Amino acid sequence: MPLKLKPDNLILGPRPGKKSLPRLKELGLTHCVTLLSEREGGPAIEKLSRQMGADWVWFPLSGGHMETLGQVDPAELADTISAATSDTPAPKLYLHCSAGIHRTGFVAHMLLRLSGLTSEEAQSALKQMREVTSEQVGPDRIALADQLVDGV
Repeated sequence: MPLKLKPDNLILGPRPGKKSLPRLKELGLTHCVTLLSEREGGPAIEKLSRQMGADWVWFPLSGGHMETLGQVDPAELADTISAATSDTPAPKLYLHCSAGIHRTGFVAHMLLRLSGLTSEEAQSALKQMREVTSEQVGPDRIALADQLVDGV
């Protein structure tokens, strides 16, 4: 299922906390997409999301290792995001894992590809969104995201 997300709809970053809450509130987020596993305290982000005024979406991934990321089903990811945002005319998502690098970059790249961008366009958008994520996500994760999306 193709998504209709634009790079401007995605904000990337690390795990939100009490200190970052005021800044995140100012962004006018509609959704907070958590990529943390239960073991990492992913469900605890739901309360922070409500405090931000955003709906919480949980897509748990147990780390950013290639083996884990290789199990991500692009259709499931697209369906999860589509279902969560279907009633929002202009969704604005905060996408995060722990540091906002590996899982976040991988999933952001996938979401952009699923929204119709080429790999090059998605990589360029990723750099504009958060340079540290773009630089450190790694070409192996980008290639894996492309492989998974192209297999859909």
